[in-house]
Amino acid sequence: MAQSVEKVYADALFELCLEENTLEDTYEELKALKVIFDDNGELLELLSSPAMGEEDKHEVIKSIFDGRVQPTTFNFLNVLSDHGRAKYFGKIFEVFRELYNDKKGIMEAEVVTSEPLSAALEAKLKAKLEAQSGKTVRLTKTIDKSIIGGIIVRYSDSELDGSLRKRLDDLRKSIDSCIA
Repeated sequence: MAQSVEKVYADALFELCLEENTLEDTYEELKALKVIFDDNGELLELLSSPAMGEEDKHEVIKSIFDGRVQPTTFNFLNVLSDHGRAKYFGKIFEVFRELYNDKKGIMEAEVVTSEPLSAALEAKLKAKLEAQSGKTVRLTKTIDKSIIGGIIVRYSDSELDGSLRKRLDDLRKSIDSCIA
């Protein structure tokens, strides 16, 4: 079975980082690059363009990143541009982040509430998820007024929806099924 482009490149970079002992630095640089590329999508388009030659792409990468990122990251950007894969950077980073999190015993969780979480509730939720998963939990908090109240927690392949909006939707469906 053929692997996706993202998986092939992420796996190769991850293995290289383990060999060179640059995993932490590379992860932090890729995270920063993701923000840069998200804000400047045209740069990835340029680095993926078949109309632009390899030397020109290397010059662009050198002028922007030389001396600002470690050699592993710098060379990785050149490899992506050489093979027209720079446009996949975001997806490659997502796979790389999953590999990194697995290696470091980290679980990412998203918490959606209608109001900001109190520090005490956040700590309690984080402790509960860590006890359940056996991993260090990184919480991403999102405010969404449309859930009306309650909380939604997303992690791994799970979603716990304790929002008031969900309860109201369920109630409406129940009433509709009784009436129909």
